[in-house]
Amino acid sequence: MHPAVLLSRSLLNRRNTSKHVCPKEDESGPAIVPFIGNLTYHQFAMILSGTCAAFSALVVALIIAMHAHNYSNPVQQRQIIRIMLLVPWVALFSFLIVWREDAGDYLTESLDFGCSIALASFLLLMCDFVLSHRGGFDDLFGQGAWSKSNGADKSGTSPLWLKRMWYGVLQYIPTSIILWIAAVISLAVGSFCRQSNSVHFANIWITVIKGIISTMAIVNTLKFYKQNKAKLHKHQILMKLFTIHGIVTLNFLQTFIISILVGNKSLKPSKYLTYHDVNTSLSSLILACEMPLFACLLLFVFSPQQYTMRSPAAGSLSAIVDAFNITDLLSAFVRGPMRLVKSQQKQIARQDSMTLGTGARPEASGYEEIRV
Repeated sequence: MHPAVLLSRSLLNRRNTSKHVCPKEDESGPAIVPFIGNLTYHQFAMILSGTCAAFSALVVALIIAMHAHNYSNPVQQRQIIRIMLLVPWVALFSFLIVWREDAGDYLTESLDFGCSIALASFLLLMCDFVLSHRGGFDDLFGQGAWSKSNGADKSGTSPLWLKRMWYGVLQYIPTSIILWIAAVISLAVGSFCRQSNSVHFANIWITVIKGIISTMAIVNTLKFYKQNKAKLHKHQILMKLFTIHGIVTLNFLQTFIISILVGNKSLKPSKYLTYHDVNTSLSSLILACEMPLFACLLLFVFSPQQYTMRSPAAGSLSAIVDAFNITDLLSAFVRGPMRLVKSQQKQIARQDSMTLGTGARPEASGYEEIRV
C-alpha cells in the first residue's frame, strides 16, 4: 500500500481515538493577584463560605434546640429536624469543597445525598400531616382501608398513585449514593473529565442523571401535595416546599450552568481565579452564600412555636437520637407505604393518648381528631 495512504489512515485513527481521551487539565493561567486587600480569591472564598456555614449551622442549631426542648410531637418533629439539617449539611460540604481544592471534586456529589434525605423526610412529614386529620389513613389508601388493615382482611394494598409518588421520591436516596460513588471512581480512574461535555466521559452522564432523579423527586412531592391539598393547605406546605425544593434546585442548576460554561471555555481561569476555583469551588461558594437565607427562612416555615402547646412526649436527647436514626426512611423501600404509614398512624394515636394523660387540653393537642 502506498506510504501516503498508510500515513493518512494512521492520522485518522489517531484523531478518532483522541476524542475518547479527556483533555489534559491545563492548570496554568495568569499569575494570581490579590482579590481584596492582601487576600487572594481563594482565601476570600474560604473565609466567606466558612462564615456562611458557621452562621447557618448556628441558626439551625438554635431552631433544632427549640424543637428538641419542646419535643411534644415526635412523629412530626423528627422529620422536621432531619429536613432542617439539610442547610448545615449543604453549607458544611460547600465550605469543604471551597477549602480543599484537591478533594473538592470528590465531595461535590455529597450535596445530593443530603437533599435526598430531606425530600424523603418531607414526604413522610406530609403523610403525618394527612394522618393528623380524621380519616387521614383512608384518604391515602381508600375508604375503609384502616378497618380492613386492622381486621381479618390483611390484604389491603397501597393505591398505584401513592406507590408511584412514594418510590418516585425515595429513589433519590440510593441513586444519589450510586452517583456519588460513580463520581469518585470515575475521578480516580480519570474518566470523569469535568472540562469536557463529551458523551464519552462520566461528567455529562452524572450531571444529566442527577437532573432527572432530582426532578423526579421534586415533581412527586408536588403531586402528593396536589393529591392531598385540602388537608395540607393549612400546614403552609407551599412555603415548606419552596424551602426544600429551592435548595435542591439551586444545587443542580448552578452546578449544571457552571459546568456548561467551563466546558465551552466561556468561564476560565483569570488573574483572580485559578483552574480549581473555576471548575470546582465557584458553584459551591455561591451555594454556601445562599444557605444563611434558607436558615433564617426555616425559623418561619418550621417554627417550634406550634409545638409548645403540648407537654413534651420525650426529652431533648431522644429528639436528636430519633432524627439521626433514619431506619424508618431506609425501611420504607421494603415496608412500602401501607405498612410504614400504618405504624405512623398508631404512633400518632398513642402519642395523643399520652399527651391527654398529662392533663393537656384536647384542643391544644394538635391531633384532636385522633383518639385511641
